[in-house]
Amino acid sequence: MNFSVYPEENVDKAFLAFCIEIVLLRMGMPQYEKVVSKLEKEYQTYLPECDKNPLILKRVLQDIFGDAYDDILKEIRTEIGEIVSKKYYTDFLTAMVK
Repeated sequence: MNFSVYPEENVDKAFLAFCIEIVLLRMGMPQYEKVVSKLEKEYQTYLPECDKNPLILKRVLQDIFGDAYDDILKEIRTEIGEIVSKKYYTDFLTAMVK
């Protein structure tokens, strides 16, 4: 995981990755592992790095979950909670909706 020199950005990055992992783990361990494996094998990236290129995560989630993608995105938004309006999270979620 690449960390910023700005502590708040590090916290946001870790929290976002945590929220995504929680949602995927609720879907089941096999689905979580499938997402993580596809990110690594096809895109040489990891969940905590998806904040810099959310379109890769979007592509992987759509490939794996199809029509359930929108539900997963809603769950991520819900998991983020009250701070979802913070620019870091709105930028990420906006990119995931495009």
